[in-house]
Amino acid sequence: MFSKRISQLEPSIIREMSNRRRPTSIDLSLGEPALPPDPGLLERAFAKLKAGPQGYTHNAGLMELRKGLAELHRFPGKLAAENVIVTVGSEEALYLAMSAVLDAGDGVLAPDPGYPAYLGITRVLGAQHLPFSVSRDEGLMQTASAIERAYQPGAKVLILNSPSNPFGTIISRSELERIARFAAEKDLVVISDEIYRDLYYGQDAPSSICELMESRSLFVGGLSKSCAMTGLRVGYLMGEESFIKKATLLHQLIVTCASRLAQLAALEVTLRPEMLRAHVPFYQLARARIAELMPAFPPEHAVFLGDGAFYAIVDVESAARGDPLALALRLLDEADVVAVPGLAFGKSGAWFLRLSYAAGADTVGEGLSRLAAFLERA
Repeated sequence: MFSKRISQLEPSIIREMSNRRRPTSIDLSLGEPALPPDPGLLERAFAKLKAGPQGYTHNAGLMELRKGLAELHRFPGKLAAENVIVTVGSEEALYLAMSAVLDAGDGVLAPDPGYPAYLGITRVLGAQHLPFSVSRDEGLMQTASAIERAYQPGAKVLILNSPSNPFGTIISRSELERIARFAAEKDLVVISDEIYRDLYYGQDAPSSICELMESRSLFVGGLSKSCAMTGLRVGYLMGEESFIKKATLLHQLIVTCASRLAQLAALEVTLRPEMLRAHVPFYQLARARIAELMPAFPPEHAVFLGDGAFYAIVDVESAARGDPLALALRLLDEADVVAVPGLAFGKSGAWFLRLSYAAGADTVGEGLSRLAAFLERA
């Protein structure tokens, strides 16, 4: 009954771990903010919906929202509403981008370890997964040299993720310049997944490769992480007008349009862009708590904090003995802490656990304290 492509899909280990949590568990599994969306944002969006209209929007989304998103980023070649399509979450934007570019057999260069959807969508489309290494030797960064090593003839798409999931690392502008030159040389389409774009903890905002590549670059964004709007499911895809027109045809077949209410909520963010960074202090408190607890972990279980997103990485290679999933299940059974084994992000992730500090300082502090005690016994 099932197609060969669908048969290749596997359940998300991230969700599998989250689904095992108990009412008493310290849940550090999902990248879901503990904070609610801004109450005023919801009230204003509901008021606009109540006043009407309440029906379909344009397939590509509300014109004023698309204009607002284009003006928010001001990427060269992506400055108009016609360069934007509003999607049901950033994951649909990613699916549209890959589906509209790839044919069966085309190569997809993607980070490994990396967000699991990159491999999943590649498989569904019958494309070829070409993982490039994100290694400890290179600071858990996505680098031009790693991409060059992984490149093979037939590669068509390069996926970047900055700030990244699972590591929270940010690609520097100088590295992006090297990557952009290589992508142009090999005629690659670059899909830049920047769902964590506004969650950074240094002084300077992350650069985007879309600032460097006017054509053959696609931007995937959304408000789930920065504005705690996970349940509203609003994302967006930006690209050249001709590409967005074609992607909208596929979007129309799948969902018709994004929810009007979700779009009205997103419109409130474009009108008040300071909301994009409003939750950063909450995550900074959690980061400070993690920093306080780092000395409790010996060198073989070092804790890593990237400069963006909201994840901490704990080295458990010596305790996991090649099976971090079994270790994560033991952690849940013995310490009642839910963490995600690195295997969820690719085979090269067997050495770590990912902990989400989107749960807040108190929760992540308790979870890390329990993890440190567990690892002493492991």
